[in-house]
Amino acid sequence: MGVLAAWLERITKWGVLGGGVFLLGAMMLLISNIVGRLVNFVIPGSYEIFELIMVVPVSFALVHAALKKYHVVVELIIKRFPPRLGAVAEMFASLLMIVTWGWMAYAGTSYAIENGFQELSETLEIPYLPFRMLFLFCLLLFCLTYVVDFAQAFRRFSNK
Repeated sequence: MGVLAAWLERITKWGVLGGGVFLLGAMMLLISNIVGRLVNFVIPGSYEIFELIMVVPVSFALVHAALKKYHVVVELIIKRFPPRLGAVAEMFASLLMIVTWGWMAYAGTSYAIENGFQELSETLEIPYLPFRMLFLFCLLLFCLTYVVDFAQAFRRFSNK
C-alpha cells in the first residue's frame, strides 16, 4: 500500500498545483468582470467559464483533504476510542466512504458515457464531458485514498 499512497500523494500534489493555477485564472476572470462592470462591459459566458474552471481546484482539494486526513471531527471521535475499536471504526468509515463515493463515481461515469459530448454549456457551448471526466477521475482517487486508509486501519487492528 505504500506505493499506492506515494502515487496518490504525487498525483494530488500536481493536481492541487494545477488547481491553484485554475483558481488564479478564475480570480482574474472575476476581477476583470468586476472592473468591466464599471465601464458597462461584461465578458460573455464568464459565469459558465467560472463554473467549469472551479471543477479543477475543488476536485483535487477533495482528494487532498482526504489524503491529509483533514476531517477533524472524525479524528476527535476516533481518538477517544480504545486502539482496536478506533481501528474498527476507521475501517467501517473507510468502507462506507469507498462504497458511497464509488457508487457515485459509477453513476457519474454511466451518465457521462450516456451523454458524451452532447451536453454543452448554454452560452459558449463548451462540452461538459472533459470536466466531468476530471471530476470522476478525482472521485476514483478519493476512493483509492480510502482504500489506503482501510488497509492502514486493518494493519493497526491486526497488530494490537
